[in-house]
Amino acid sequence: MAAVKFTATKCSPSLPVIEKVCFKVTGDNRTFYVTSQPVYIWPGASPYQAIAQAGVQAVVSVRDSSETIIPFNPFDLTETDQLILSSVAYSNIPLPHIAMSQALFDQQAFHVATALNAWKQPGLIHCSSGDRASAGFAAFLITYCGYSNPQALDFALHHLALQNQQFVDYVKAYKPPV
Repeated sequence: MAAVKFTATKCSPSLPVIEKVCFKVTGDNRTFYVTSQPVYIWPGASPYQAIAQAGVQAVVSVRDSSETIIPFNPFDLTETDQLILSSVAYSNIPLPHIAMSQALFDQQAFHVATALNAWKQPGLIHCSSGDRASAGFAAFLITYCGYSNPQALDFALHHLALQNQQFVDYVKAYKPPV
């Protein structure tokens, strides 16, 4: 199968996310946003209302709920309720910063890829910085879009926000279930 051609551009204007880490990825009549954590900009409305108003139909957070203790950028415990009240589908499938095996990463990343593939468009995937979200998007490219691991890794490294060596290594070795 030939790989689906995706193009990534910086979001313009940016969705309300930490450090404006926001990439709009388009191709094959699909649109995805790969971002950092949605953030409140005071004074102002909820970032989740802005995401819904931008037309996003579904959100996948790959953050671990234990990240509530991060001082600058905590896991938002109100995200689920706010997105659902804004008529945006929501799922939390963690790709945590722990020493998990490749098999565990593959399992979680496959669930992320499946959610991205199944949901109405446009969809948004986020983590705290955009790094793990980029790894999750790379798993989607491998699982459903005909990308090899090196192609997906190159896309995530050069067009998205993948930087963490742990997740670079996971993407290099990622194998979706047969």
